[in-house]
Amino acid sequence: MYLINSMKSHSIVTIRMQDILLISICILLFLNRAVPIDYSSIWRVTVLCLIYTCIRIISKQYRNCLLHMVYIWGITEVIISILQKANYLESNHHDFGITGTFGNPGPLGGLLAVCWIVSIFFIYENIQNKHRILTLSFCMIACFILYGLLLSGSRAGWTAALVGSMIFLWQWLKRKHTIKVKPTLLKSSFLLIITVFIISIYFIRRDSADGRLLIWHNTITMIKDYPLFGIGAGGWQANYMLYQAEYFLQNPNSPYILLADNIFYAYNEFLHITAEQGIVGLVVVTWLLYALFSYKEKNNTDHCLKSALITFLVFSFFSYPGEVFPLEILFISIIGMMKSKTIKTFTISNSTKYIIRSIAFIFIVCISIGSYHIYHKTFTTIIRIVDKNKISKDTYSQLSQLYPLFRYNSQLMYIYSKSSLEDYPLNTKLQILQTAVRIAPNSELYIKLGDFWKQKKDFPQAEAYYQTAAAMIPHHITPSYKLFQLYIEEGNINAATNMGNYLLKQPIKKKGTKALRMEAEVLEFLHKEKNIKRTQ
Repeated sequence: MYLINSMKSHSIVTIRMQDILLISICILLFLNRAVPIDYSSIWRVTVLCLIYTCIRIISKQYRNCLLHMVYIWGITEVIISILQKANYLESNHHDFGITGTFGNPGPLGGLLAVCWIVSIFFIYENIQNKHRILTLSFCMIACFILYGLLLSGSRAGWTAALVGSMIFLWQWLKRKHTIKVKPTLLKSSFLLIITVFIISIYFIRRDSADGRLLIWHNTITMIKDYPLFGIGAGGWQANYMLYQAEYFLQNPNSPYILLADNIFYAYNEFLHITAEQGIVGLVVVTWLLYALFSYKEKNNTDHCLKSALITFLVFSFFSYPGEVFPLEILFISIIGMMKSKTIKTFTISNSTKYIIRSIAFIFIVCISIGSYHIYHKTFTTIIRIVDKNKISKDTYSQLSQLYPLFRYNSQLMYIYSKSSLEDYPLNTKLQILQTAVRIAPNSELYIKLGDFWKQKKDFPQAEAYYQTAAAMIPHHITPSYKLFQLYIEEGNINAATNMGNYLLKQPIKKKGTKALRMEAEVLEFLHKEKNIKRTQ
């Protein structure tokens, strides 16, 4: 009796390989940085840590409940998508009619691909348990989720769902020992189907696919420059557009010219990780995945989780789930539910366990609330400025106090730099633009900096920024027009004439009213200069 009571007063704590490797990844991200830590984003990391810890310590029997929660999440997103298609709800993107609760249809497709695998798992379980009504119900829901996946238009989601389904089917056939054909032949058939599918969807939106090839090419160039430890966390976004500009300067006749744009995502998480953390970071991530996949599954839930993780990883090859917080939650939840090799097991008293958990919980929650308060207050204040297109003294004072806490947040700084800065002191305006350019450069920001130096009559600085902006996106006419105006103001008529002739021949993706007005002004200038030369 004493032994039983003694065991009840103590708990067994297990440390698994995935715990150690996740801590290693966090240390890498903390120490190896190109951009300093952003205090307004700490809440995202702490929330993920809290979710992972909670999932790791809950009883195994609740894992199916978590899968049901993911399932319900997917169903909810499909309902919202259908309402958006029927125009009862607005989407969150002006170019796409269906986004679910996400800002883009891509992440919606990634979530629904994972939910599709979970739905197959529930069908499989009910077939095994001979629950015909439940099996039929889950089949109908699976078709519903598949319809939502098709509505999303996400080619990455479709590919992930196909590969995940193939893996699930393969594992099921292996476990049931029902494979009557040679495994090599079956694997080759699966590979052929996936290859044909990927090639087919490539031609659905070929320009978009080619645009990603351009991004991958420049990201690989970045990896070559910083192979071992990478450029550092935040370094990809802080440097990518400069690499794109350099690419077009070296390849002025590139077929990718009309596909270039301001880029914020690598569209491949593995390339992104390697670019920022180098081979070292990639090895740690690969080790984590190996630890999870090499652990022999003991039940259907383990099998489902492995298939779901593979689905998520395939999606990660073509998209940016690491930049979408709900998908980060989905990923860390799958990792938390999976198992890997046990590293250490020890026993502690229940009182000690509860004290440690309580202190850790309070600490993490306090940090999360404080960080989120900074983020939310800054975001709402900046949006208010953008809506009113004006800043009051009180608002300026608030943002000045918050600025040191959010200046390394690329999202907030991008919105902040796009707001009306005319009411700011010149030094503050320059500080905002330079900080934004440091963490997330793009053509628009370089044009604004060019305008700033032009206003200050520093023509060489202005020219340098306009030229970089033009190289980043060669089909954008605005930087060329800015250079044309700069040369006129500078009195450099020859340079203005050359730039005007270049502008008229410049390839333009979409020629709108603004571009036509610019061309008309250039033509008028060239015509006047031509007449002047004739009269001389």
